[in-house]
Amino acid sequence: MRVLRAALATLDPRGRLTARAFRHRLVRLLLAFFGLLCAAIWFASLGLRGLAILTIAGILPVALSALAQTNRRLHDRDRSGWWLGLYLLLEGIATLPLEQGIETHPVPVILLVAALLGYFAWFCVETLLRPGTTGSNRYGPAPRDEGG
Repeated sequence: MRVLRAALATLDPRGRLTARAFRHRLVRLLLAFFGLLCAAIWFASLGLRGLAILTIAGILPVALSALAQTNRRLHDRDRSGWWLGLYLLLEGIATLPLEQGIETHPVPVILLVAALLGYFAWFCVETLLRPGTTGSNRYGPAPRDEGG
């Protein structure tokens, strides 16, 4: 029961999370993501299609947990979770076939790519490197610096 409660707690986007704890959790989530992805590919290569699909479905809770933990990290920086929504929107824009428009509209495409790179760099620095706000903020009291 305690393990289930701890697993569900990782899906809770409320509260705050220190940079150190966020980095540790992010590494664990990335390892889980790539482990599940490799297992799914392995199962598919063995012809176990159903097991591969179930394994891929296991990536959804990992992704939801990453979103919740990133939201908590933004809260520690006294930022709204909407900054994560903007990040995800820009990630979607970055998947567009921009190279097709570079021939006909080079300046807007270059400006868009520069803006995307600038926001991604800011977001990484904001979530991974900068310390949280000292004391309480609108998202709660300062978190303890647990390792993960």
